[in-house]
Amino acid sequence: MGMASIVLTLDGEIVQEYDITQARTTIGRRPYHDIVIDNLAVSGDHAMIARTPDGYVIEDTGSTNGTLLGEEPITRHMLKDGDILEIGRFKLRFVAGSDKPTVMESEKTVVMRSPFAGKSVAALKGEAPPVDAATERFPTTFSPEISPRSHGGTHTVTGIEAAAHPAVLKILSGPQNGHEIPLDKPLTSLGKPGVQVAMVTRRPLGYFLSHVDGSRFPLVNGNAINDKPCPLNHQDLIEFGSVKMQFCLR
Repeated sequence: MGMASIVLTLDGEIVQEYDITQARTTIGRRPYHDIVIDNLAVSGDHAMIARTPDGYVIEDTGSTNGTLLGEEPITRHMLKDGDILEIGRFKLRFVAGSDKPTVMESEKTVVMRSPFAGKSVAALKGEAPPVDAATERFPTTFSPEISPRSHGGTHTVTGIEAAAHPAVLKILSGPQNGHEIPLDKPLTSLGKPGVQVAMVTRRPLGYFLSHVDGSRFPLVNGNAINDKPCPLNHQDLIEFGSVKMQFCLR
């Protein structure tokens, strides 16, 4: 059986591609999974892909929001080449066989592999702290492999800089005033499930803010974003619920 893979996308943009190399491949929000989707709509332990003599099977492992195939929730499904699963707002496309097309051919776009591809997320960070509804704490991450850099003046983030120089969100209000959230991984979730959830994605073209859940959309420089990812530039001001933040390239 040729090597299969999962292509993870958000809003049509590729986040990462994962080769399925073992008998069991786990999916979830916690950092010890093989496919980590760091988004609050995804359960800590969400799903699992198993290799069987007949092919690959995906099982939902009791997730809160479910695993969808064609808008229908599934508990166990034998995967076929090209199947597209939905977990939260993310889509996972199953590619079977060793003669799978390259990412660029299949998506007709130039993409860069995540700098974290093939690395253990658990090695890059500890277990993310739970979201504290009382103090509106945000999950934070830290990567020891990348040194902060500073830029002066107004600056538009380019894809190369996004890959080389992680940005931060500086908290400007509330109990976390002065705290910095490093944006040093492909996905960083913000907010409280069921109230308001947003996400910053780090892509080849730069950093983008997306609305995930809640009736209120985040504001960037005083303007509400729409349902499409909003590109972030150096020193943009973000209002998220009662919290104000500034996006800064280091």
